Amino acid sequence: MPPIPDRQLEERILKAAQRLWRTQGKRGLTLRAVAREAGTTTPTIYQRFRNKESLQLALALRFRDALNAELFSASSLEEAGRRYLRFAQDHPHEYELVGTSWTLFGRDAGSRPGRAWLLSQLAARFGGKPEDYASMFYPLLLLFHGAASLLMSEGDPAVHEDIRESCLRTFHKFLEHVEVFRGLPAEFEWSGS
Repeated sequence: MPPIPDRQLEERILKAAQRLWRTQGKRGLTLRAVAREAGTTTPTIYQRFRNKESLQLALALRFRDALNAELFSASSLEEAGRRYLRFAQDHPHEYELVGTSWTLFGRDAGSRPGRAWLLSQLAARFGGKPEDYASMFYPLLLLFHGAASLLMSEGDPAVHEDIRESCLRTFHKFLEHVEVFRGLPAEFEWSGS
């Protein structure tokens, strides 16, 4: 009789990898450690994930989805900004993996749900179509990613508060002057090259 496949195995592997990444970051994520943590073998992991990089990408997508869930449940764009910064500070290893995997997610709309959400929120608030605000996406991403990266480091809580508040004030100025960005030609949006 052939063995019965374990339908929950991939989820166990991902949860084990997630625990290791959360506590130890990149250095803790070895396929052998994941196998041990998941209660399986390294060859079994290779059957589900081609290599460590494909496992890391699956984790990055999972962490990105967790960040997006935080943002999408916000009651305002301003609250979403605060949640973004808090996520990075509270989950530095996860945020770091999302940040370093950003270019691997792809450029189609389905692979960039945060972008689609932000543009639709801007259109709902200020009028027009979501793509009218495409030129705002990367400047806002760079603003928040820069602040989030600084907040992930150890340091004086007062300095962290200054960084957070400065980022949010700058975001408020972006929103006050949204007309500067609205409808700019697509050439103003980063092409990824």
